[in-house]
Amino acid sequence: MSADLCPRRSAVDPRAVDAKQGTKRDELRQAAQPVGSRVLEMHAGTPRINQWYYDKFAEHIHGDVLEVGSGVGNLSGLLAEHADALWVTEVEEEYLAKLREKFAGRSHVTVAAVDLDEGLPAQITARQFDVVISMNVLEHIADDGAAIANLVARLKPGGRLLTYVPAGPFAFGPMDASLGHYRRYTKRSLRTLMRSAGLQVDRLEYMNVIGLAGWWFNNRILRRSVPDPTQVQAFDRLVPLIRLEDHLRVPFGLGLVCHATRTA
Repeated sequence: MSADLCPRRSAVDPRAVDAKQGTKRDELRQAAQPVGSRVLEMHAGTPRINQWYYDKFAEHIHGDVLEVGSGVGNLSGLLAEHADALWVTEVEEEYLAKLREKFAGRSHVTVAAVDLDEGLPAQITARQFDVVISMNVLEHIADDGAAIANLVARLKPGGRLLTYVPAGPFAFGPMDASLGHYRRYTKRSLRTLMRSAGLQVDRLEYMNVIGLAGWWFNNRILRRSVPDPTQVQAFDRLVPLIRLEDHLRVPFGLGLVCHATRTA
């Protein structure tokens, strides 16, 4: 974890602290937006990678589904094929506009503005969902514990929270900082986060060993601040071979997949 991105406790007026943290959060988000947009556009052209992510959660996609941090809809299109009702959400107006365009005419898909740092809007808190899913979202939230608690409250009893987050704190570097990441996770830290919200962790596993090696090299050795689109496209073509790891229990990876259940 990058120490200068971690929120710290202070003995000063909490309102002043909240205002200062809010300002820094907004500055980080604004600085990260151009890089994040480029990465999302890169992945719009990587159908094999997107399908691999989706397949990690596919068995539980049903009923009323809330996707938090939908980006430009790279995963949302797959979710829409299997959800009875799908809510896709974003904080950036640029992405919201693209989501509205993508799902125009899809009556079972609703696009809504959601900022997890500020809690959930009334149109979301008025509902409960069978599934809440987030991909590469929690690492952008200063108080990820509060965010998880808010999401758990939106689950029906027995509902599932499905999550993918970047893994391996040792791989944190310029690309993470430029994307506005506060942290990368370990199995222990993610399990603790889920259990502290009252969730039962059913499945927790690393994925994408080769991707982690590439991220570490580009991030820590080459000190890149933006992923190389040529590498991303090459990786997408190799996914059918790389997915052989699905038959193994890999000890580390670029990301962590978590299936957790809200018990009654």
